[in-house]
Amino acid sequence: MPQQRRHKSRRRTRGRFPGLYKVVSAVLILAAVVAACAVFFRVGEIQVTGNSRYTAQEIIDVTSVKVGDNLFLLDRARLAREIQSRLPYIQTVSVRRALPDGLIITVTEGKAVAAVAHEGRWWLLDSGGKLLEAASSAGGHATITGIAPLAPAAGTSLATAEEQRGSLALLRELLEALKDNGLLDRLDSVDLSEDHLVRFVLDGRFSVELSTALEKGMSYWVRRLAAAVEDPSVVAGQAYRVDITDNKTLRFILKKINE
Repeated sequence: MPQQRRHKSRRRTRGRFPGLYKVVSAVLILAAVVAACAVFFRVGEIQVTGNSRYTAQEIIDVTSVKVGDNLFLLDRARLAREIQSRLPYIQTVSVRRALPDGLIITVTEGKAVAAVAHEGRWWLLDSGGKLLEAASSAGGHATITGIAPLAPAAGTSLATAEEQRGSLALLRELLEALKDNGLLDRLDSVDLSEDHLVRFVLDGRFSVELSTALEKGMSYWVRRLAAAVEDPSVVAGQAYRVDITDNKTLRFILKKINE
């Protein structure tokens, strides 16, 4: 009889606090899972993919991750920021776990598309205006004139004094438009020295004058330009001046430079 009373008492207690037992059970299960993750899921191998300019070890070395770190406690966003801030040519970074002990870092690398002079050196920049490195020459990249870099440093965005910020914005807009229309690799030079006018050269033979005061934006005119330079009427090898300064015309006027 006493034993039956004890069983009845336990059943009454459980029936009285059903929610409490569920919460305690859930907490115990969660604690067991966390403990298992902390003990068993540790970094044993780090793989790097998508790299060519930097070695895998160079990329790993700029991060704070170490073999033996807990996979689930890693701050993957911080690892990505570490890589991008210390290796200028890295454009994007993805960090993912490969259970039970793997970490995979996938990167995409940018490339220099232009160069701007500063104090006797050339600063190479990518299509987004990010400064990649200082060099002794432009290295065959498109040269940018008419703006002066302000305190350039690898891994930072090209900056200028306040009075040239408008020109800098035009440069970024131009590079983006050229990239979108497949012309960026054909760019030879950009001159931003005049207000409301951007001069640039493509393929060494198309000298373009583009007004920034036109009603339609730069992306529209660069798209038109991309079609115009491929027109069959354009004589191969001949140098032309491309005048894009008139709002009233919807066609390009292609003129031979020596005319």
